[in-house]
Amino acid sequence: MLTSVFIPGNEDITEPLEIRREVFLEEQGWPESAERDGFDEAAQHLIVYVDEIPAATGRIWKDGTYRIGRLAVRKQFRGQRVGDLALRLLVYKAFSTGAKSVSAGVQTYIVPLYKKFGFKERGKESTFAGRPCVEMKVKKDEVVYPSACVTE
Repeated sequence: MLTSVFIPGNEDITEPLEIRREVFLEEQGWPESAERDGFDEAAQHLIVYVDEIPAATGRIWKDGTYRIGRLAVRKQFRGQRVGDLALRLLVYKAFSTGAKSVSAGVQTYIVPLYKKFGFKERGKESTFAGRPCVEMKVKKDEVVYPSACVTE
């Protein structure tokens, strides 16, 4: 069974931080100083559970504009559309709480997922924590919620 919850950053965010540690620090080799950027307390943290096991996380916060970040899926849950569900929930939450647009700094390997939701690349590729990234943005009137039933 799939379930999810949003947790305010000033509450216990141990589970999202554990997923992020596994994905960003252990798998991708980020330095801890890059992973903990100071936005956690102001963010709403999503946790997607698969059979009550924390499987994915991401966060939204408003920093002049609404932003999505730290989308991460544990290795054993990849390829099961859990990342798609997490991004879908984050985008919906942002727009349902007043966002006119949503921005995200996205690692280039995951750009196709964001494009499915209508995000467009803005600017040139850069590097963050040694990983190639690009800034992306979607406006409320351009967001797409693709069918989750389609397999590719």
